[in-house]
Amino acid sequence: MSLISRFISEQGKILSRRVNRLTLKQQRLITIAIKQARILSLLPFLNNEKQFERAESTTRTASFRTKNK
Repeated sequence: MSLISRFISEQGKILSRRVNRLTLKQQRLITIAIKQARILSLLPFLNNEKQFERAESTTRTASFRTKNK
């Protein structure tokens, strides 16, 4: 599990090939292993440790809406 967890971001997403510096074949094998571990409940589908603040997201969308008007 420690080997597989090196290829997952803090949010629980699978890191890209460029970040991992893997070949296409290696990345496919890692992706399959991660997905199998998630199905077997060895890894979570989502990592909810990091909580996001809603105030920041609403501020960004409000400023975006005012720019488009």
